[in-house]
Amino acid sequence: MYLGLCTSVALAKVDDVDLKAVYLFRFALLADWQNTPVDLKHIAYCVVKNTEVSASLESIVAKKTDMARFYHLGKGQRPSVCHILYIEHSDDAKISLLKEQFPHALLVGNGKEFVRNGGMIAFIKVRNRIRPLISRKNVEQTKVLLRSQLLAVSELVKEERI
Repeated sequence: MYLGLCTSVALAKVDDVDLKAVYLFRFALLADWQNTPVDLKHIAYCVVKNTEVSASLESIVAKKTDMARFYHLGKGQRPSVCHILYIEHSDDAKISLLKEQFPHALLVGNGKEFVRNGGMIAFIKVRNRIRPLISRKNVEQTKVLLRSQLLAVSELVKEERI
């Protein structure tokens, strides 16, 4: 019985990792950069460090080379643009720096604190399931428009608009 519990917990963790990676990939398909000067020839997925989620995202992007590129900023890769930038966890100073470097990127991390620190989309648990938490106020700064399909499946931060 104990072994079965461990297996279930391990499977749940893998599922959360893969679900986050799929969400990250799909965020770019549910956003619109038309009001920005950002090139859309290829969608640039960027990560700051190696994590299980970033490895899973890299695997997904590797299968879609006609439309997407993967960049690991922590390994010194410096793309001219990032559409989706996965940070995992970060303080407000690091988030501010990344916003300066990539002003039209959607910064994605984990937890409500990430959004409070200036991040745009965070993964949170709602009824034991991973859901995106979106700060429309923080997204507005990028001039990226989010499609209604993304907003419909997300939790939205209650905040005053800019």
